[in-house]
Amino acid sequence: MKKYRVDTQSWGSKEFDDIDKAEACYEYTKDRQMSEGIDESSFVELVCSEDDFEDYVVIKRAVAIEDVERMTKCTPKEEGYEWDYWAKWQEVDLSQR
Repeated sequence: MKKYRVDTQSWGSKEFDDIDKAEACYEYTKDRQMSEGIDESSFVELVCSEDDFEDYVVIKRAVAIEDVERMTKCTPKEEGYEWDYWAKWQEVDLSQR
């Protein structure tokens, strides 16, 4: 039976039997990670396994990148924040692996 989980560089979710619930957790985790602060190594993955995650397949992966468009309008420091750049998630094309 397939199981799903959401992973970041420092956290892993509970296991899900339902892909829709796992995808909802994936989206929620991206929002949570962004609000807590990220860096250039930040990522969120949705993974699937049939053997209790001894082996797994990455279904979706999002990596943090600089939001260049937003940076042209103003920097976070100009808005009164401590960080140096605006960031956003970019979905990785896993078909190239």
